Amino acid sequence: MTPPRKRSEREPSLHSLLYQASRRAIADLQRVVGPEGVPVEFWRVLEVLADEKGRSMSELAKATGMRMPATSKLIDRMVEAALVQRSIDPADQRRVVLHISDFGLRKVQALRGGVEHGRSRIESRLGAPRERQLRRLLQEFIDAPMQPPGAG
Repeated sequence: MTPPRKRSEREPSLHSLLYQASRRAIADLQRVVGPEGVPVEFWRVLEVLADEKGRSMSELAKATGMRMPATSKLIDRMVEAALVQRSIDPADQRRVVLHISDFGLRKVQALRGGVEHGRSRIESRLGAPRERQLRRLLQEFIDAPMQPPGAG
């Protein structure tokens, strides 16, 4: 087994690069959705609900990569902003189903072109093969089980 490569003093850590990439992506997206009064966190939810299938809170949390308490608080704000509606699942009265509202759907339709343009700019900078590779690597990173500190 090869010993771990020693990182140069000037080479940024992977954590730092991921953080910077995330901040850049969020800032780019905010420039598109922000002027319409839609925070990036709202956009993530609206994108998922735009298929008009409805989701439970846990399904939505999983689809957006958010924790349940944060998702619940966010949905409260989105209901207040008339972007999302809650309804009772007819098959299970204990279950709440979240749906995009007509107003939320109009926001998605108004913003989708600008968001897609931003995505295509990123893809064209990287090129299709590298963009697919980056997606694959990021998804592997996200899907990997988290190890407790000190675990081998």
